[in-house]
Amino acid sequence: MTSASPDDVSRDLPEVAPEAAPERASEAAAWAEALDRMEDELHGALAQVDPVPWRPPIALGPIPQELQERATRLLEAQLHTIRDLEDVRQTTARHLAAVRSVPRSEVGAHPVYFDLIG
Repeated sequence: MTSASPDDVSRDLPEVAPEAAPERASEAAAWAEALDRMEDELHGALAQVDPVPWRPPIALGPIPQELQERATRLLEAQLHTIRDLEDVRQTTARHLAAVRSVPRSEVGAHPVYFDLIG
C-alpha cells in the first residue's frame, strides 16, 4: 500500500464553487455554535449546575472537517464525565444503603457507629 502525498490528496478533493463558500461557512458556524452549547453543558455538569435537557442539533448536515477534532475531544470529555458521574452515583448508593441499614425502631438518643471501611 502506498501513501498519498499532500499534493495527491489535494488533487483528489472536489473543487468548491465560489458560491458554495458562504454556505460552508454558515454550516461551520452552526456546528461551532452547537459544539459551544455542548461544551457549556458539559462544564455545567462538572460544576454541578442544574442539568438542562439535551436537545440534539437539528439539520446541521455533516460536521465540517475543521471541527471534527474539536468534536472528538468533546466526546472524549463527555465520556470521561459520564464515567465520573457513574462512580459518584455508585458511591452515593452505597452510602445511602448504609444509612438505611440503621434501625429506626429505638426511641431516644443512642449512639450509632458506621463502619465506613468495611
